[in-house]
Amino acid sequence: MPIFHLKPVVALLEDPAWESTPYRGEIWVNTARAEDARPLAAGRYEDARANVPGVSASPSAWLSERLVSIEVVDAVPGGMDIPDGVVVGDRQM
Repeated sequence: MPIFHLKPVVALLEDPAWESTPYRGEIWVNTARAEDARPLAAGRYEDARANVPGVSASPSAWLSERLVSIEVVDAVPGGMDIPDGVVVGDRQM
């Protein structure tokens, strides 16, 4: 299965969309399709407060092509094996 590398655009880390996520580093996602990588990342790193009724939050920055680049890579740094459907951030390696 391909591994997708999602990398936040550093110049845009102050965008309000980042307020709803506690993590803004690079991540790697093992999933079959690129269109599944962003929602998996958003689900993994979305702040739980964004799901509280009455709390308004921007859509996750991980879903934005403007705020996060994505590319297919052959491997994760350090050679870590990532199971299918799993998201790994650089702090976890």
